[in-house]
Amino acid sequence: MSLGHRYHGRIVLIGSFVAALFAACAQGNHVDQTGGAGGAGGAGGGGIPPGQIGGPCSDDTPCEQGECTVVGANKFCTVPCPPGCPEGTYCALINGDSICVPDLGSQCMPCTTVLQCLNPSDACLKAPAGDRFCARDCTTDGQCPNGFTCLEGAKYPPTQGGEMPDAGPPEDAGPPGDAGDGGLDDGGVDGGPTKPPQGQAHKFCVPNVPFSCPCNEKRDGVEKDCSNSNQYGTCTGVEACNGASSSFEGCTAKVPAAETCNAQDDDCDGMSDEGEPNELCSSEGPVPPHASWTCSPQGTCGLGPCEVGWAAYPPGPIANGCTCPVEMGEPNDLCANATPAGSVSDTDGSSITITGTLGGAADVDVWSFDTVDTNELTTNSYHVSIDFMTPLPNNEFVIDVIRGEACTDTPSGGAVGITSYDWCVDGKSADGLSGEVPCANDGSQPVHCNNNSMKYFVRVSRKLGAPGTCTQYSLFVTAKGGDPCDFTQKCQ
Repeated sequence: MSLGHRYHGRIVLIGSFVAALFAACAQGNHVDQTGGAGGAGGAGGGGIPPGQIGGPCSDDTPCEQGECTVVGANKFCTVPCPPGCPEGTYCALINGDSICVPDLGSQCMPCTTVLQCLNPSDACLKAPAGDRFCARDCTTDGQCPNGFTCLEGAKYPPTQGGEMPDAGPPEDAGPPGDAGDGGLDDGGVDGGPTKPPQGQAHKFCVPNVPFSCPCNEKRDGVEKDCSNSNQYGTCTGVEACNGASSSFEGCTAKVPAAETCNAQDDDCDGMSDEGEPNELCSSEGPVPPHASWTCSPQGTCGLGPCEVGWAAYPPGPIANGCTCPVEMGEPNDLCANATPAGSVSDTDGSSITITGTLGGAADVDVWSFDTVDTNELTTNSYHVSIDFMTPLPNNEFVIDVIRGEACTDTPSGGAVGITSYDWCVDGKSADGLSGEVPCANDGSQPVHCNNNSMKYFVRVSRKLGAPGTCTQYSLFVTAKGGDPCDFTQKCQ
């Protein structure tokens, strides 16, 4: 038989109960924000004398009012509710019946499971800030201590900083509403669109904004989320309740700061060292000349890419930047990306000057040009000559010369690693003093009147073992003249 249908045979008990109930209503149900209206409580009924409503009872200690009811692991004197319950008790659903049970101080006690809460209809809930607490049942009458709101367990927790959802009418006002989205963390109702089972606790007293139980001795050591915010962002951490001072202390959230190059998430946006490198490395000093800063994955600032036409060679302090001007054709270190330098012919005044800089220890410059052997009828002055004009003396640079279309990045032969080159058909006499040999096909003179026009590739590199500098080199190329040409050694 439910308590709603129980009765007492003695009129004096009914009269005593009504008198006590009205006295309780007259006194009110004031509870402080800790939710501990009845004190620390325990098996002793929250300080209520044995035999009184909410007080302990047993076979040897009968109830002066109400009935002796098993509540959890203990027995207490209880009466049905509503109407309201006497001071030190509250209305809770126990085994499907709404009865006045003692306030054992369970509200806001720390918990990890509902088994740590003191009344069987309590719930162990998780606040938006991550701290767990015992929440007492308010399903029947919707009444909670000051600073708390009766809320559907399935609608808790609310969004941090948001509004508290509507709890709906108390159980005694009619059928319960939908449970809403979500659910309880431990021992609560299953969230979803279905209605809670009749007679099962599904509304609980939860803290008002900011949604966490106040810090007091009962919650000493409880941790909850905390944050620090400013113009750079929001960083989160945890802080612990100091029961002695009744305040949460020691927030571990760092203060957001402008992002810098340090492999850390300074502004707490989930990314490290994002942003423009020159800004991330601004504390290192001005932007290096003709370059920029770069931020490594390890969080260190270094020299970024050089501007077009500049190289950081020889290596030096980062603050020096890129100090070596290089030719605009870079990169031109392979046959495939050789820089065209034009063409020369064996006419008077035709020449090419090639100027460049090797902007690295292993840098190579590859140039290409065309040579034209013109028809001079009775003579042929075609003589390809390549010589360094600067630096003089030249102790740093060498050239590899490739005659023909078949350029290779690994040349070999006699025209590799040289400083001067000649290829000619303008023969000299044995004494080296007379001029060009006239063309003749009668056998009296070498035949050298064919068209010898050809494409050339020149690879400029640093001499093995030579110290690297940013010295500019210049090559003078002509197809007419140069060093004396000896048919027996240099000509076809």
